[in-house]
Amino acid sequence: MTKKLAEYLPEFINELEKQLDQDELRWGDAWKRRPVEGQGMRIEARYNDYFDQHEYAGIPIPWTKIVGEALVGWVRDNHPDDYMT
Repeated sequence: MTKKLAEYLPEFINELEKQLDQDELRWGDAWKRRPVEGQGMRIEARYNDYFDQHEYAGIPIPWTKIVGEALVGWVRDNHPDDYMT
């Protein structure tokens, strides 16, 4: 029997948490200091970089990094008081 997409969430969340921990070590809380203005364009540019690297250099698409970028946008949109410094 095939799994429902949601059944992959525990495994994916585990991988996402690893990625977020790596990002935290590398970038700290830099996401909190970037302006909200233009965040969609910055995220889109980063996604384009990932797909260009995949197309032209054969680098695997970093799905957890893509979701991490989306999470930053979501937190900033839905919980602005939690990150504004």
